[in-house]
Amino acid sequence: MQTDDLIANLSRNVPGVPRGAAATRLLIALAVGAAAAFILLLASLGVRPDIAAASSTVPFWVKWAFTLSVAGISLAVLLRLGQPGVRAGWLWFGLAAPFAIIAMMSVGELLSAPSAARVQLLLGSTALVCPIAITSLSIPTFVGLVWAFRKLAPTNPRLAGAAAGMLAAAVAASIYAFVCPEESATFMITWYSLGLIVSTCFGALVGRRLFSW
Repeated sequence: MQTDDLIANLSRNVPGVPRGAAATRLLIALAVGAAAAFILLLASLGVRPDIAAASSTVPFWVKWAFTLSVAGISLAVLLRLGQPGVRAGWLWFGLAAPFAIIAMMSVGELLSAPSAARVQLLLGSTALVCPIAITSLSIPTFVGLVWAFRKLAPTNPRLAGAAAGMLAAAVAASIYAFVCPEESATFMITWYSLGLIVSTCFGALVGRRLFSW
């Protein structure tokens, strides 16, 4: 049998995959994971009591602009990495952009603040809670993404795991913003980023095993 005939026979009865199936599967995982993380937040930390007043301030929305932009770009990266042989390319530069913007805001903030206030800008009152909460809240979404990738075909599972860890942590950070009382960009670029990095490193560590096909 010729090679072309063999390929034709093997592919004859293979069902087609609906367009957008990968995106749909990832979005389902995100929705379920985010809902579980929000329930976990309510059960453990609750929502900040002044959230109505806080929602009228710029820092409140800056936090969500940062975390949701990281989540959106991470999702785009993950969609590409879920396809065999496809690279994220320029999206990696896009993923760095939110961090660069917050870092520049932090530099301006520190330069304009009195020296005695800089430690408070860095530590706030929840420096130890923030990265632990983000890492913990990322677990439900990460589990959902592992489920989603069972039907995808990444050729670089370690990198896909890292992107999944970043996405899960970005979703978790967006949910944690409901309780976070901190308002400085310096706090955000330090402690939010630490939570994101821990989850990303964990994803890369387990990616070879959990995201292989």
